[in-house]
Amino acid sequence: MSDNETYLFELDDGLSEEDWNGPKRTICTRCQRPELVCLCSHLPPTPIHLDHTSVVIFQHPNEIKRPLGTVQLLSKCLDSSSLNVIRARQFPRKYYADLYSNPNAYLLFPNANAVLLDDIIEESNHYTIIALDGTWNEAMGIYHRHSELQELKTCYVKIDQKSEFVIRTQPTKETASTLETIAYALRCTERDKPTLFDDIIRPLKRMVELQLNLGAVEHDAKLSLIENGQTRRQYSKKHERWLMTLQH
Repeated sequence: MSDNETYLFELDDGLSEEDWNGPKRTICTRCQRPELVCLCSHLPPTPIHLDHTSVVIFQHPNEIKRPLGTVQLLSKCLDSSSLNVIRARQFPRKYYADLYSNPNAYLLFPNANAVLLDDIIEESNHYTIIALDGTWNEAMGIYHRHSELQELKTCYVKIDQKSEFVIRTQPTKETASTLETIAYALRCTERDKPTLFDDIIRPLKRMVELQLNLGAVEHDAKLSLIENGQTRRQYSKKHERWLMTLQH
C-alpha cells in the first residue's frame, strides 16, 4: 500500500457515508421534492376529482429520469380516479382495448385531422383525454409505432399564452408542457370548475420560479431559435416545416 493509500485508508476509518457525502436532503412526503423546493403550499388542498373527464397519459420510460417532469406535478393535482399514468414503450390494443374502442376518447395530438376540443365539447357528457408524455421526439415515436393511436380521433387545444415551462425547450411558442396542455383541455371539459386551470398551473409556475432562483435559465422555443440562426446545429427546412405542423 502506498503512502497516499495508507493516508486515505486512515482518513476513511470510522467515517460514515453521511460524513463523506453530507446529510441527505429531506424529501417532502406529499410533493416528493426536496424541502428546499417544496411545492405543497401551491398544490390544491386535496387532489381534484374530475366529473366529466378521464385523463390517460401514455408516458415514455425516460420521463422517470427527468426530475422536473410535469406529469408528476399533475398527479398531485388530480385524484387517482381522474388520472391514470401508464409508463411503457408499447401500448398495444390487446392491453387497452376498452380505451381504443371508446367512442368518446380523444388523443391530444396536433395532426392534420385534429379538431379543436372546444368545437366538440357538447357531443358527450364525459370524455377520455389521452396524452403522450416525453420529449417531442419520444412522443412522435410512440405515435408512429402504434397504428392503434393513429386510428383514434385527435384533438388540440388553443394555447393562448406562452408556456410557463420555460426551463425546458418547447418546439414552438404555441406548444406547451403536458401538464399545461391537459389543463387547457380540462378548461373545456370541466367548465363547472372555473378555478381548475389555475389550480393546475399554479404549482408549475412555482416550480419554475424556484428553479430559476437556483440558477436555471429560460429557454426559447426551438423554432424561434432556428429562424433566428441561434441553434448549435443546422436544421433542415423539412424539420422546420414539421415544427410548424405542431401549431394550430
